[in-house]
Amino acid sequence: MRQYSSTSVATTLSAGINDVATTITLATGTGSSFMGGITLAPGNVDQFTAALDVDTQNEEIVFVTGRSGDVLTVVRGQAGTTNISHTAGASIKHVLTSNDLIYFNNAIQSTVAQPGTPTIDGGTP
Repeated sequence: MRQYSSTSVATTLSAGINDVATTITLATGTGSSFMGGITLAPGNVDQFTAALDVDTQNEEIVFVTGRSGDVLTVVRGQAGTTNISHTAGASIKHVLTSNDLIYFNNAIQSTVAQPGTPTIDGGTP
């Protein structure tokens, strides 16, 4: 399930990462505010979308699947971006991508009866 926050606070990486790293360490003490109070269910059930090196040629979208303190577990190179290295101090912030909107739209489409589709009581919506 996708998770979103209106109160997420942008931060930076405390250390650089290479293009295959699956954990990211945020600036000391910023993990909780970065997630804006969102708690992710264990087992990679939930995800939270973030961008590294925001608004630069090195921007990379990642799905955050876990957080422990200031350390995030991530799936790299999402929403059409590529895994690349990022230096200490690189920006990271919660974002809404077209990938999130497609996910949301598909979820709605699978739960809403289409016009003309009979309902359980025999009527139409």
